[in-house]
Amino acid sequence: MQTCRWLLATSVLSAILLVSSSALVGAQEQGQSHVVPLRPFSPDHRFEKVSGDHTKPGVPFVIRIHAEAGFIIMPHIHPEDENIVVLKGTWSVGMGDRFDEQRLEPMEAGAYGLVPRQMAHFGLSRTNTILQVHGIGPFTTQYVVPVYRLTDAGILKQTSAAEPGQPVPSSPPDCFALKIGSRVRDALGEGIIAEAQCTPGQLTQYRVRHPSGDHTWARREALTTP
Repeated sequence: MQTCRWLLATSVLSAILLVSSSALVGAQEQGQSHVVPLRPFSPDHRFEKVSGDHTKPGVPFVIRIHAEAGFIIMPHIHPEDENIVVLKGTWSVGMGDRFDEQRLEPMEAGAYGLVPRQMAHFGLSRTNTILQVHGIGPFTTQYVVPVYRLTDAGILKQTSAAEPGQPVPSSPPDCFALKIGSRVRDALGEGIIAEAQCTPGQLTQYRVRHPSGDHTWARREALTTP
């Protein structure tokens, strides 16, 4: 009888330990860390989703943005607060509905910046830069003034940075003095125009492809032609 009781107690204890062990493993699995290492700079993957869903209202999100040297993000707004951390490179941010280089505040790697919701602002990537942006969705980027893009596929008009743009027959006359394939020289040397963006009445910036394969952005006044 004592042997039977001992065997019963042992079986019950084993079952308890098994259940407890399974629960512990489950808890450990649920509590596993979610580590996303910093990837090398890649202009071909400008937008990188890290955590959450930036498109859903009320959902926390983390994204990373890769910006090429010289690129200007023209004045725009977001419906929610934007929290910016510079992971690599040098970024500058300024407030206002018109690009003004005098208003730019520099942000080095490790710096944090807050842009309140519905606040018009702009930015400049002084080097190849990786930004980490976090907040509460939805996170959209609406331009204050629509942007015209000169591409291999023609001219596109964008009202939001997230959309591909709508084809249009032409751009405002003050936009594109240089064309795709034009040879130019910028601070890095000679290159070819690969793309361009224009905000009418403000500025036009050109994406220059260099023989090394690197790309930089420059305003028209910073470019010379052979």
